[in-house]
Amino acid sequence: MVIEKEKSSGDRFLLGAVIILILLGTLMIYSASSFRGAEKYNDSARFLKLHLVRVVLGFFFLIIVSKIDYHWFRWLTPLLLLIFFSLLIIVLLGPPFHGSRRSILFFGRRFQPAEFMKLVIILYLGAVFAREENSKDQRSDTLFVHYVILLSVVGLVFIEPDLGTALVLFGVGYSMFFLAGVSSKQLAKMSLSLIPLVSIGIAIFPYQRQRLVNYLNSVFGHGPLTYQIKQSIIGLANGGFAGVGYGGGKQKLFFLPEPFSDFILASFGEELGFLGFILLFGLLLFLLWRGIRIALRAPDRYGFLLAGGITAMILINALINAGVVVNLLPTTGLPFPFLSYGGSSLFVHLIGVGILFNISKQMGDLHSDFKLTRKREPLWLEEEI
Repeated sequence: MVIEKEKSSGDRFLLGAVIILILLGTLMIYSASSFRGAEKYNDSARFLKLHLVRVVLGFFFLIIVSKIDYHWFRWLTPLLLLIFFSLLIIVLLGPPFHGSRRSILFFGRRFQPAEFMKLVIILYLGAVFAREENSKDQRSDTLFVHYVILLSVVGLVFIEPDLGTALVLFGVGYSMFFLAGVSSKQLAKMSLSLIPLVSIGIAIFPYQRQRLVNYLNSVFGHGPLTYQIKQSIIGLANGGFAGVGYGGGKQKLFFLPEPFSDFILASFGEELGFLGFILLFGLLLFLLWRGIRIALRAPDRYGFLLAGGITAMILINALINAGVVVNLLPTTGLPFPFLSYGGSSLFVHLIGVGILFNISKQMGDLHSDFKLTRKREPLWLEEEI
Protein backbone atom coordinates (compact mmCIF):
# COMPACT_ATOMS: atom_id res chain seq x y z
CA MET A 1 0.00 0.00 0.00
CA VAL A 2 1.44 3.34 -0.99
CA ILE A 3 1.59 6.17 1.49
CA GLU A 4 1.19 9.72 0.28
CA LYS A 5 3.94 11.93 1.59
CA GLU A 6 3.19 15.06 3.52
CA LYS A 7 5.32 18.09 2.81
CA SER A 8 6.79 19.29 6.07
CA SER A 9 9.53 21.52 7.36
CA GLY A 10 10.49 18.79 9.82
CA ASP A 11 9.88 18.12 13.49
CA ARG A 12 11.03 21.32 15.15
CA PHE A 13 9.91 20.07 18.56
CA LEU A 14 12.49 17.29 18.22
CA LEU A 15 15.22 19.81 17.47
CA GLY A 16 14.06 22.03 20.32
CA ALA A 17 14.37 19.21 22.84
CA VAL A 18 17.85 18.31 21.57
CA ILE A 19 19.00 21.94 21.76
CA ILE A 20 17.79 22.23 25.36
CA LEU A 21 19.60 19.01 26.28
CA ILE A 22 22.79 20.31 24.65
CA LEU A 23 22.49 23.59 26.59
CA LEU A 24 22.02 21.72 29.87
CA GLY A 25 25.00 19.55 29.04
CA THR A 26 27.16 22.56 28.20
CA LEU A 27 26.32 24.25 31.49
CA MET A 28 27.06 21.10 33.47
CA ILE A 29 30.29 20.37 31.62
CA TYR A 30 31.59 23.84 32.48
CA SER A 31 30.54 23.53 36.13
CA ALA A 32 31.96 20.02 36.54
CA SER A 33 35.20 20.65 34.63
CA SER A 34 36.20 24.20 35.57
CA PHE A 35 38.10 23.22 38.72
CA ARG A 36 40.05 20.46 36.97
CA GLY A 37 40.76 22.70 34.01
CA ALA A 38 42.16 25.38 36.30
CA GLU A 39 44.23 22.92 38.34
CA LYS A 40 45.68 20.90 35.45
CA TYR A 41 45.83 23.43 32.60
CA ASN A 42 45.51 26.81 34.34
CA ASP A 43 42.37 27.41 32.25
CA SER A 44 38.98 26.87 33.90
CA ALA A 45 37.22 27.03 30.52
CA ARG A 46 39.50 24.56 28.73
CA PHE A 47 37.01 21.69 28.54
CA LEU A 48 34.12 24.07 27.84
CA LYS A 49 35.90 25.49 24.79
CA LEU A 50 36.70 22.03 23.46
CA HIS A 51 33.09 20.99 24.00
CA LEU A 52 31.72 24.05 22.21
CA VAL A 53 33.85 23.26 19.17
CA ARG A 54 32.40 19.75 19.14
CA VAL A 55 28.86 21.09 19.53
CA VAL A 56 29.28 23.40 16.55
CA LEU A 57 30.78 20.61 14.47
CA GLY A 58 28.06 18.20 15.61
CA PHE A 59 25.28 20.58 14.59
CA PHE A 60 27.02 21.08 11.26
CA PHE A 61 26.79 17.31 10.73
CA LEU A 62 23.16 17.38 11.84
CA ILE A 63 22.25 20.09 9.35
CA ILE A 64 24.05 18.36 6.47
CA VAL A 65 22.49 14.96 7.21
CA SER A 66 19.02 16.48 7.67
CA LYS A 67 19.18 17.77 4.09
CA ILE A 68 20.11 14.38 2.60
CA ASP A 69 17.22 12.08 1.72
CA TYR A 70 17.57 9.21 4.18
CA HIS A 71 17.09 6.66 1.36
CA TRP A 72 20.63 7.46 0.17
CA PHE A 73 22.05 5.81 3.29
CA ARG A 74 20.57 2.52 2.13
CA TRP A 75 23.07 2.34 -0.73
CA LEU A 76 25.98 3.57 1.39
CA THR A 77 25.39 1.01 4.15
CA PRO A 78 27.59 -1.86 2.79
CA LEU A 79 30.56 0.50 2.46
CA LEU A 80 29.98 2.02 5.92
CA LEU A 81 29.71 -1.43 7.49
CA LEU A 82 32.96 -2.56 5.85
CA ILE A 83 34.82 0.61 6.87
CA PHE A 84 33.78 0.63 10.52
CA PHE A 85 34.09 -3.13 10.97
CA SER A 86 37.67 -2.80 9.70
CA LEU A 87 38.28 0.10 12.07
CA LEU A 88 37.12 -2.01 15.02
CA ILE A 89 39.81 -4.54 14.11
CA ILE A 90 42.44 -1.82 13.62
CA VAL A 91 41.64 -0.43 17.08
CA LEU A 92 42.42 -3.81 18.66
CA LEU A 93 45.75 -3.98 16.83
CA GLY A 94 46.84 -0.52 17.96
CA PRO A 95 48.50 0.58 21.22
CA PRO A 96 46.34 0.96 24.35
CA PHE A 97 45.18 4.41 25.42
CA HIS A 98 44.24 4.93 29.09
CA GLY A 99 44.26 1.18 29.65
CA SER A 100 42.06 0.13 26.72
CA ARG A 101 41.94 -0.01 22.94
CA ARG A 102 38.82 1.99 22.15
CA SER A 103 40.01 4.87 20.01
CA ILE A 104 42.35 5.70 17.13
CA LEU A 105 44.06 8.89 16.08
CA PHE A 106 42.54 10.73 13.14
CA PHE A 107 44.14 14.02 12.09
CA GLY A 108 45.55 14.44 15.58
CA ARG A 109 42.22 13.73 17.30
CA ARG A 110 40.96 10.52 18.82
CA PHE A 111 37.63 9.04 17.88
CA GLN A 112 35.89 5.81 18.83
CA PRO A 113 34.72 3.65 15.90
CA ALA A 114 32.46 1.69 18.25
CA GLU A 115 30.33 4.79 18.83
CA PHE A 116 29.79 5.24 15.11
CA MET A 117 29.09 1.53 14.71
CA LYS A 118 25.88 2.01 16.73
CA LEU A 119 24.46 4.07 13.89
CA VAL A 120 25.96 1.84 11.19
CA ILE A 121 24.24 -1.22 12.72
CA ILE A 122 20.92 0.62 12.57
CA LEU A 123 21.50 1.52 8.91
CA TYR A 124 22.56 -2.04 8.08
CA LEU A 125 19.70 -3.86 9.79
CA GLY A 126 17.23 -1.23 8.60
CA ALA A 127 18.33 -1.83 5.01
CA VAL A 128 18.15 -5.63 5.13
CA PHE A 129 14.86 -5.79 7.04
CA ALA A 130 13.23 -3.25 4.74
CA ARG A 131 13.56 -5.57 1.75
CA GLU A 132 10.36 -7.03 0.39
CA GLU A 133 10.53 -10.75 1.09
CA ASN A 134 7.53 -12.98 0.60
CA SER A 135 9.30 -16.23 1.51
CA LYS A 136 9.34 -16.99 5.20
CA ASP A 137 11.95 -19.71 4.67
CA GLN A 138 14.28 -17.26 2.97
CA ARG A 139 13.81 -14.82 5.83
CA SER A 140 14.67 -17.53 8.39
CA ASP A 141 17.81 -18.49 6.46
CA THR A 142 19.12 -14.92 6.33
CA LEU A 143 18.10 -13.99 9.87
CA PHE A 144 20.94 -16.04 11.38
CA VAL A 145 23.51 -14.34 9.14
CA HIS A 146 22.43 -10.88 10.30
CA TYR A 147 22.51 -12.00 13.92
CA VAL A 148 26.04 -13.39 13.54
CA ILE A 149 27.19 -10.06 12.06
CA LEU A 150 25.66 -8.25 15.04
CA LEU A 151 27.38 -10.60 17.51
CA SER A 152 30.70 -10.20 15.69
CA VAL A 153 30.50 -6.43 16.09
CA VAL A 154 29.48 -6.73 19.75
CA GLY A 155 32.33 -9.17 20.38
CA LEU A 156 34.96 -6.88 18.88
CA VAL A 157 33.79 -4.01 21.06
CA PHE A 158 33.56 -6.19 24.17
CA ILE A 159 37.24 -7.20 23.97
CA GLU A 160 38.51 -3.59 23.63
CA PRO A 161 37.27 -3.75 26.49
CA ASP A 162 34.11 -1.62 26.31
CA LEU A 163 31.23 -3.35 28.05
CA GLY A 164 28.92 -0.32 27.92
CA THR A 165 29.10 0.20 24.18
CA ALA A 166 28.84 -3.55 23.61
CA LEU A 167 25.61 -3.61 25.63
CA VAL A 168 24.22 -0.67 23.66
CA LEU A 169 25.13 -2.28 20.34
CA PHE A 170 23.40 -5.52 21.27
CA GLY A 171 20.39 -3.64 22.64
CA VAL A 172 20.09 -1.56 19.48
CA GLY A 173 20.46 -4.61 17.25
CA TYR A 174 17.92 -6.54 19.33
CA SER A 175 15.50 -3.62 19.02
CA MET A 176 15.90 -3.67 15.24
CA PHE A 177 15.04 -7.39 15.12
CA PHE A 178 11.96 -6.65 17.22
CA LEU A 179 10.89 -3.74 15.03
CA ALA A 180 11.34 -5.91 11.95
CA GLY A 181 8.71 -8.29 13.32
CA VAL A 182 10.90 -11.20 14.39
CA SER A 183 8.79 -13.57 16.50
CA SER A 184 9.05 -13.71 20.28
CA LYS A 185 10.30 -17.28 20.06
CA GLN A 186 13.19 -16.29 17.80
CA LEU A 187 14.01 -13.29 19.99
CA ALA A 188 14.14 -15.57 23.04
CA LYS A 189 16.53 -17.92 21.24
CA MET A 190 18.77 -14.95 20.41
CA SER A 191 18.85 -13.95 24.07
CA LEU A 192 19.72 -17.46 25.20
CA SER A 193 22.50 -17.78 22.64
CA LEU A 194 24.17 -14.73 24.15
CA ILE A 195 24.62 -16.34 27.59
CA PRO A 196 27.47 -18.76 26.70
CA LEU A 197 29.24 -16.07 24.67
CA VAL A 198 29.15 -13.61 27.57
CA SER A 199 30.29 -16.35 29.98
CA ILE A 200 33.29 -17.15 27.78
CA GLY A 201 34.14 -13.46 27.45
CA ILE A 202 34.01 -12.89 31.21
CA ALA A 203 36.17 -15.95 31.80
CA ILE A 204 38.79 -14.85 29.27
CA PHE A 205 39.00 -11.16 30.18
CA PRO A 206 39.79 -10.62 33.89
CA TYR A 207 39.12 -6.87 33.63
CA GLN A 208 35.46 -7.43 32.77
CA ARG A 209 35.17 -10.31 35.26
CA GLN A 210 36.47 -8.19 38.13
CA ARG A 211 34.01 -5.41 37.34
CA LEU A 212 31.13 -7.86 37.38
CA VAL A 213 32.32 -9.47 40.62
CA ASN A 214 32.67 -6.08 42.34
CA TYR A 215 29.22 -5.09 41.17
CA LEU A 216 27.55 -8.30 42.37
CA ASN A 217 29.35 -8.12 45.72
CA SER A 218 28.13 -4.55 46.26
CA VAL A 219 24.56 -5.40 45.28
CA PHE A 220 24.28 -8.43 47.56
CA GLY A 221 26.14 -6.81 50.47
CA HIS A 222 29.22 -9.01 50.28
CA GLY A 223 31.60 -6.16 49.56
CA PRO A 224 31.88 -2.37 49.55
CA LEU A 225 30.82 -0.10 46.73
CA THR A 226 33.56 0.72 44.27
CA TYR A 227 35.11 4.13 44.74
CA GLN A 228 33.43 5.58 41.63
CA ILE A 229 29.96 4.42 42.59
CA LYS A 230 30.40 5.49 46.21
CA GLN A 231 31.33 9.04 45.20
CA SER A 232 28.49 9.10 42.67
CA ILE A 233 25.89 8.17 45.27
CA ILE A 234 27.35 10.68 47.75
CA GLY A 235 26.90 13.39 45.13
CA LEU A 236 23.29 12.39 44.43
CA ALA A 237 22.55 12.28 48.16
CA ASN A 238 24.05 15.74 48.63
CA GLY A 239 21.77 17.09 45.93
CA GLY A 240 18.55 16.00 47.59
CA PHE A 241 15.34 17.50 46.26
CA ALA A 242 16.46 20.90 44.94
CA GLY A 243 20.25 20.48 44.69
CA VAL A 244 23.06 22.51 46.21
CA GLY A 245 22.88 25.05 43.39
CA TYR A 246 24.61 25.42 40.05
CA GLY A 247 28.39 25.46 40.52
CA GLY A 248 28.12 24.48 44.21
CA GLY A 249 28.88 20.77 43.89
CA LYS A 250 31.77 19.33 45.89
CA GLN A 251 32.22 15.91 44.31
CA LYS A 252 33.80 17.41 41.18
CA LEU A 253 36.75 18.59 43.32
CA PHE A 254 38.76 15.44 42.51
CA PHE A 255 36.42 13.17 44.50
CA LEU A 256 34.21 11.90 41.68
CA PRO A 257 36.08 10.39 38.69
CA GLU A 258 34.90 11.57 35.27
CA PRO A 259 32.46 14.17 36.72
CA PHE A 260 31.73 15.75 33.33
CA SER A 261 31.70 12.65 31.11
CA ASP A 262 30.71 9.16 32.34
CA PHE A 263 29.38 10.37 35.70
CA ILE A 264 27.94 13.72 34.68
CA LEU A 265 24.53 12.62 36.02
CA ALA A 266 26.03 12.54 39.53
CA SER A 267 27.28 16.12 39.09
CA PHE A 268 23.92 17.10 37.61
CA GLY A 269 22.01 15.54 40.51
CA GLU A 270 24.23 17.11 43.15
CA GLU A 271 23.81 20.63 41.81
CA LEU A 272 20.23 20.54 40.46
CA GLY A 273 18.73 17.79 42.60
CA PHE A 274 15.60 15.74 41.98
CA LEU A 275 13.92 18.72 40.31
CA GLY A 276 16.71 18.84 37.77
CA PHE A 277 16.24 15.15 37.04
CA ILE A 278 12.53 15.72 36.42
CA LEU A 279 13.46 18.28 33.77
CA LEU A 280 16.19 16.10 32.25
CA PHE A 281 14.23 12.89 31.98
CA GLY A 282 11.12 14.80 30.99
CA LEU A 283 13.08 16.07 27.98
CA LEU A 284 14.29 12.54 27.30
CA LEU A 285 10.74 11.18 27.36
CA PHE A 286 9.63 14.00 25.07
CA LEU A 287 12.43 13.08 22.68
CA LEU A 288 11.32 9.44 22.85
CA TRP A 289 7.75 10.44 22.01
CA ARG A 290 8.82 12.51 19.02
CA GLY A 291 11.03 9.67 17.77
CA ILE A 292 8.21 7.13 18.05
CA ARG A 293 5.85 9.54 16.30
CA ILE A 294 8.30 10.00 13.43
CA ALA A 295 8.74 6.24 13.14
CA LEU A 296 5.02 5.52 13.03
CA ARG A 297 4.43 8.19 10.40
CA ALA A 298 7.47 7.39 8.26
CA PRO A 299 6.69 7.16 4.53
CA ASP A 300 8.01 3.60 4.23
CA ARG A 301 9.26 0.68 6.28
CA TYR A 302 12.91 1.70 5.85
CA GLY A 303 12.14 5.07 7.44
CA PHE A 304 10.20 3.33 10.20
CA LEU A 305 13.12 1.04 11.04
CA LEU A 306 15.70 3.84 10.99
CA ALA A 307 13.61 6.15 13.16
CA GLY A 308 12.78 3.36 15.60
CA GLY A 309 16.40 2.23 15.81
CA ILE A 310 17.80 5.73 16.37
CA THR A 311 15.22 6.43 19.06
CA ALA A 312 16.11 3.12 20.74
CA MET A 313 19.83 3.98 20.56
CA ILE A 314 19.32 7.27 22.42
CA LEU A 315 17.10 5.67 25.06
CA ILE A 316 19.33 2.64 25.67
CA ASN A 317 22.44 4.84 26.05
CA ALA A 318 20.65 7.03 28.58
CA LEU A 319 19.22 4.15 30.61
CA ILE A 320 22.54 2.28 30.86
CA ASN A 321 24.42 5.41 31.91
CA ALA A 322 21.76 6.22 34.53
CA GLY A 323 21.82 2.62 35.76
CA VAL A 324 25.57 2.77 36.31
CA VAL A 325 25.40 6.04 38.25
CA VAL A 326 22.99 4.56 40.83
CA ASN A 327 24.68 1.10 40.90
CA LEU A 328 21.87 -0.73 39.10
CA LEU A 329 24.40 -1.82 36.45
CA PRO A 330 28.16 -2.52 36.48
CA THR A 331 30.44 0.42 35.68
CA THR A 332 30.69 0.71 31.90
CA GLY A 333 32.24 4.06 30.97
CA LEU A 334 29.30 5.07 28.79
CA PRO A 335 28.41 8.78 28.29
CA PHE A 336 24.89 10.19 28.65
CA PRO A 337 23.43 11.30 25.28
CA PHE A 338 23.75 15.05 24.55
CA LEU A 339 24.83 15.76 28.14
CA SER A 340 28.27 14.21 28.63
CA TYR A 341 31.63 15.48 27.42
CA GLY A 342 32.89 13.46 24.47
CA GLY A 343 33.07 14.06 20.73
CA SER A 344 32.31 10.63 19.23
CA SER A 345 29.12 10.10 21.25
CA LEU A 346 27.90 13.64 20.58
CA PHE A 347 28.53 13.38 16.83
CA VAL A 348 26.76 10.02 16.53
CA HIS A 349 23.66 11.17 18.38
CA LEU A 350 23.44 14.46 16.49
CA ILE A 351 23.85 12.67 13.15
CA GLY A 352 21.11 10.30 14.27
CA VAL A 353 18.86 13.25 15.07
CA GLY A 354 19.65 14.66 11.61
CA ILE A 355 18.37 11.43 10.04
CA LEU A 356 15.28 11.54 12.25
CA PHE A 357 14.64 15.12 11.18
CA ASN A 358 14.94 14.19 7.51
CA ILE A 359 12.42 11.37 7.97
CA SER A 360 10.08 13.79 9.73
CA LYS A 361 10.12 16.02 6.64
CA GLN A 362 8.48 13.21 4.68
CA MET A 363 5.96 12.03 7.27
CA GLY A 364 2.52 10.80 6.24
CA ASP A 365 -0.55 9.59 8.11
CA LEU A 366 -0.29 6.70 10.54
CA HIS A 367 -0.50 3.59 8.45
CA SER A 368 -1.59 0.02 9.15
CA ASP A 369 1.64 -1.30 7.63
CA PHE A 370 3.33 -0.42 10.93
CA LYS A 371 1.09 -2.54 13.15
CA LEU A 372 3.16 -5.47 14.37
CA THR A 373 2.14 -8.92 15.42
CA ARG A 374 4.35 -11.41 17.22
CA LYS A 375 2.48 -14.46 15.88
CA ARG A 376 3.21 -14.04 12.20
CA GLU A 377 5.36 -12.06 9.83
CA PRO A 378 4.94 -8.26 10.08
CA LEU A 379 2.44 -6.78 7.68
CA TRP A 380 5.11 -4.78 5.87
CA LEU A 381 6.72 -8.00 4.61
CA GLU A 382 3.58 -8.76 2.64
CA GLU A 383 3.40 -7.64 -0.95
CA GLU A 384 2.31 -4.05 -1.33
CA ILE A 385 -0.89 -3.44 -3.29
